[in-house]
Amino acid sequence: MDLFGNSDSEAEPFGDLVTPAPIMKAHTTQTTFGLLKKPILLHEDLSKGCGGMIWPAGELLTKYVLKKYMNGKNLKGKRIVELGAGGGMTS
Repeated sequence: MDLFGNSDSEAEPFGDLVTPAPIMKAHTTQTTFGLLKKPILLHEDLSKGCGGMIWPAGELLTKYVLKKYMNGKNLKGKRIVELGAGGGMTS
């Protein structure tokens, strides 16, 4: 059975090899990334799968962008692509 209750998942034959990810309730946390004066609120909602999760890759990219911006680097005209990093935190 997949995260949405479908039993026709291709991965079903391997269900005993991989423990399904827990379905977490929606929650809000806050962080400054050790760089911001005021914390930002982060809302995660995994009720329909992992698409609403803030992934470590998104956190890492956000820290990188913040460090560059806060160290006087101008990001104007730059392009930043976030692919598959979760809830769009860097956006």
